[in-house]
Amino acid sequence: MMPRGYQSKHGYATVTEFDGLGFKEIALQMTAEGDEMNHSTARNVLLRGLIKMAKPICRLHGVPDSEIETESIRTAVDPRFQASIAELLSSGLLKAEE
Repeated sequence: MMPRGYQSKHGYATVTEFDGLGFKEIALQMTAEGDEMNHSTARNVLLRGLIKMAKPICRLHGVPDSEIETESIRTAVDPRFQASIAELLSSGLLKAEE
């Protein structure tokens, strides 16, 4: 995803403010339910979903097509974006598909 050694300008998101599970807990629960998973895979699955959500937002804000991939990744790893998605999900304004 991001280049090795990449450091987010705005830090890293935490799950404590939304009473969520960490990647290790998610991986343990998925494994217990029959889907073998480790914490890195749980993180990557989440980030792939966030990148899909970030792409149309980047287009909406005029990011050129040649830069969409890079900017959507930067947006997806930004803790402010992650917190806003978590807030929308917890408020019910955004519905998660099952």
